Amino acid sequence: MGAPRHSLETLRPLSEGELNEWEEAYAAVEAYLQALRLRNRLLVAELVRRILWRASERRVNEPDKPARLLAMEEALSEVADWTQDVLDVPLENRRLAARGRLALLLAGMPGQWQGVFLTPRPWPLEFVESMKKSYLAAGPQFAELTMIPKPLELNSIGSGAAQWWETMDRKPIVRLMFTGTLLAAILLIVWFILF
Repeated sequence: MGAPRHSLETLRPLSEGELNEWEEAYAAVEAYLQALRLRNRLLVAELVRRILWRASERRVNEPDKPARLLAMEEALSEVADWTQDVLDVPLENRRLAARGRLALLLAGMPGQWQGVFLTPRPWPLEFVESMKKSYLAAGPQFAELTMIPKPLELNSIGSGAAQWWETMDRKPIVRLMFTGTLLAAILLIVWFILF
């Protein structure tokens, strides 16, 4: 991790609102790193601190942007740039897409390579090879599927109901008689219940 480049003394006094805003930014970046399956709290805290310092430096030039937005932009940018450097492949729109996140997981980054995450070169050769192999394996592999329709298998009640329904569709007179009989039965039941 190395010695911190910044200390808290360099911060100007922050109001309560600014402290809350930066705390939300901290929580958002921390959640993002945990979503990448980083579990070492010390490492996550160091990475979040570094990303927040970069966001606070940007805040001087972009005071209208919320701290949380700046922090997440910095986090996304830093992870994408680092992954692009490790893979030696340009990422689409300089963003870490699902394929890049999957490569991180397949390479075992959360388990055995957490200490390498977002560090400068040189990286262990085994890690770089694993990342490149995982990135290639994470690509889409489309397979042509053919779907053959199969007839529905119904039990005896379902078969009888299906035959009855077909009969009703083919013979409108039978449908009309059935509907009339059903209505008459309902009216008779209502008549005996009410009177």
